[in-house]
Amino acid sequence: LGLAEFGRGDFQAALFAFNETTRLCADRFDGQFNRAVTLARLRRSADAAAAFRTAIEVAEPEATSSDLVNAYLGLAGQLESTGDNAGAAAAYGSALELDPTNTDFAFRRGRALYNAGQGLDALPDLVELEQTSDDYRVSALIADIYVDQGQVDYALRSLQRALTTAEADGDDAAQANILVELGLLQRELGRTAEAAGSFQRATDLEGATWEAFYNLGVSFLESGQTRSALDPLETAAERQPDVGAVQLALASAYDQLAMTDAALPAARRAVQLLADADQRVQAQFILGRALYRQGDYEAAARELEQVVAARPSDGQAQLWAGLSEYQLGNYRSAALYYERAVQLEPGSPEARINLGAAYLAAERYEDAEAVYGQLVTQNPDDAQSQYNLGWSLIGQQRRGAARDAWGSACDLGYTAACEALQRYF
Repeated sequence: LGLAEFGRGDFQAALFAFNETTRLCADRFDGQFNRAVTLARLRRSADAAAAFRTAIEVAEPEATSSDLVNAYLGLAGQLESTGDNAGAAAAYGSALELDPTNTDFAFRRGRALYNAGQGLDALPDLVELEQTSDDYRVSALIADIYVDQGQVDYALRSLQRALTTAEADGDDAAQANILVELGLLQRELGRTAEAAGSFQRATDLEGATWEAFYNLGVSFLESGQTRSALDPLETAAERQPDVGAVQLALASAYDQLAMTDAALPAARRAVQLLADADQRVQAQFILGRALYRQGDYEAAARELEQVVAARPSDGQAQLWAGLSEYQLGNYRSAALYYERAVQLEPGSPEARINLGAAYLAAERYEDAEAVYGQLVTQNPDDAQSQYNLGWSLIGQQRRGAARDAWGSACDLGYTAACEALQRYF
């Protein structure tokens, strides 16, 4: 009855029948084993693991060696589901004792040990297995163990062996995955050109995943080749639209290329998808700038205010928050942001220029004079700052000094200064 219910997909009914079977005959292997399989199908991993253990305990004399192997494999799989990788490794080891030539069992045991943080314990058997196996996963797992131990050169060689094995098998998907892993390791070592080459090779394969295109695009971004980054990042987003990191990278590329209409939806999606707080703030920063460029200053101010709260030491965030407040007519608030931007980036003329404009708009003429006076001292040919210095002086009723400032700006060809001279003098 249990097998019939299981066969037609009614796993709850099957479980009831197998529960009754094991209650009536607790030492019957097939009853315990099928109960365990049914619990596993119902995703009750801890209960399924306990049932597989019971089946193993009552295996003799009914179960064959093949039956016992299946029970150990079932136990190992359920233990992995519960996070007990050390227990899973022991179960795979028991299966391997019953079938010592099975290379897949040996690989699974090594992987479970690695996942349990015991990669060094797995390494000798995996190295021996690599000599006889044509499974690229063995070399890739060895590489992971070497990376964890800081043995990068050994890891690179292991990945190259894995790649050679996958190429011999004609497995494009495996090659692409290995190339991505190789590229990530090369990037971590600062070998940016080699990393980009690995990612490019991965994207050229039929089995290329979205990770290959994403990492290729990021490599281009990091090397300043923003235009080249677009195609791979757009491909990655098409293949996996629900990955926040992809949307963030794409939004960054659009932002750098001043493609505001495209940056806005990508940044919005990144904010929705990203779990990492720092990445989400970066996405909000891009979103805030895009909203500002589209003229939605209120929405921009809301986003940028959150960015400043999260990253108070970011001078650019302070500057853009000030720009939004200025456009909304909140000049005093804008000045506070600009002051902080100048403190954080004292060498930025953009921050000082905008600070001076905010002081003028807020009628803080003495403060404006100090800012523009410094800018003019640093660059006497800065006609716009000469012009704005004149306005700060007019605001203080210092007409002679204002005339001199506007005269200097007019001599530099600044038309507005010439017009101000005609109007006021």
